[in-house]
Amino acid sequence: MVTFSHVSSLSHWFLLLLLLNLFLPVIFAMPESYSFNCPDGEYQSNDVCCKTCPSGTFVKAPCKIPHTQGQCEKCHPGTFTGKDNGLHDCELCSTCDKDQNMVADCSATSDRKCECQIGLYYYDPKFPESCRPCTKCPQGIPVLQECNSTANTVCSSSVSNPRNWLFLLMLIVFCI
Repeated sequence: MVTFSHVSSLSHWFLLLLLLNLFLPVIFAMPESYSFNCPDGEYQSNDVCCKTCPSGTFVKAPCKIPHTQGQCEKCHPGTFTGKDNGLHDCELCSTCDKDQNMVADCSATSDRKCECQIGLYYYDPKFPESCRPCTKCPQGIPVLQECNSTANTVCSSSVSNPRNWLFLLMLIVFCI
């Protein structure tokens, strides 16, 4: 005959086994995933460190033997990798905006380079695609630096027009 104490005891054992079944795989997997470090020039693929593929290529198939190189494949047209890597795909080449000119085309090892068209400059270096119209100095104010694709026009802060000096002199006389 099964008593209440037997059922209670069985349910405790069942609960303990259930918890062990849930947490043991996690406990044994933790140290391996947290302590796995590959040396410089290598990347992790499953439980193996593989040597990186050179720039201009990507990993088609990872290595099977630790510290060897897997199968690398050249980047397809329109894609690139700029450094040694463990990537499974090359990066897409960027495109130039309508207000930019291409100065270097995309290759397997470098992205496309663009610059602002004449009469425009990069407004924000963090966002090189943000070209803005160049500032024009007011009439009579000398230009210290012409606008180019990376910097706006720099105008002189001093006025060299003789009429402006006369105005300044008259202003001083009236104030005294």
